[in-house]
Amino acid sequence: MIKKKPYGANAKEQFKASARDKMYRFLLADNTVRGVFIHGTRMINEMRGNFDLGILETYILGHAYLGCALMSANLKGEDRIALSIDGTGPAKGLSVEANACGEVRGFLKKNPIPVKAPLEELTMSPFLGAGMLNVTKTLKGMKQPYTGQVAMEYGTIAQDLAHYCFTSEQTPTVFNLSINFDKEGTVVGAGGLFLQVMPGAEEETDKKIEALMATFPSPGDIAQGGENPEEVIKAVFADLTPNILKSDRVEFFCRCSEKSFTNHLGMLPKKELAAIANEGPFPVELCCYNCNSLYHFSKEEITAILKAKK
Repeated sequence: MIKKKPYGANAKEQFKASARDKMYRFLLADNTVRGVFIHGTRMINEMRGNFDLGILETYILGHAYLGCALMSANLKGEDRIALSIDGTGPAKGLSVEANACGEVRGFLKKNPIPVKAPLEELTMSPFLGAGMLNVTKTLKGMKQPYTGQVAMEYGTIAQDLAHYCFTSEQTPTVFNLSINFDKEGTVVGAGGLFLQVMPGAEEETDKKIEALMATFPSPGDIAQGGENPEEVIKAVFADLTPNILKSDRVEFFCRCSEKSFTNHLGMLPKKELAAIANEGPFPVELCCYNCNSLYHFSKEEITAILKAKK
């Protein structure tokens, strides 16, 4: 992929930002509650830069990135998870995918989102509208992907993801997603928290989780303030004996490349490819819809692809 605006003014700042963007996995209440915290400030900024998003668009798509990344925490190998929303609102919906390596990509179906009047506050339900939330898991050993679907009940990604987990998987789940902007509209903190009560948990565990969630700081504030997520988890959930497992990278990343698009061009019918080589216009510009990377091919390159075609 091509990152149009790497987050950080120089290589040193980019490295530091990369080191901060992580998913922290942990267990609570004698391992009966599964938790994940994500610091994703760099990820959301680079997503925004590639798609040239405004504040509203960043807010909505960014929440989907954070939520999908949290749901990917238990993936392994080449497993993938995708969430998509088809809505009646002006945003039309979105599609986001995450893999076991912590790589997240995806797009809004309408960018920019039409806005009829100045926004008084950031909210997503009027722009997503009524619709369906789909979650698709592609797991090793499965003959085909599994897709679950629920109607959007709340119009917010965090609440509707929790609704999906409870409806489709019968597992009580909480998502807390937040993105902070400064006065200039720059993303200065992006984070999320995921808690899931597993079968076998004591009845009181749900109530304890609900009470403690009310005291948990905004994940966006934690990311903005540079706090250590592990220390926050240990402090807030001290009564539930938190067990910190590990942390792994998370990144806005797509595995598209100039080579992959060259292969796509080579799969075109010879007659169609010849027409492109003869008529242009040049350079031929191809865009990856998952990350908005642009790849350019000259007349000479298109001709070479045509000649290599059997």
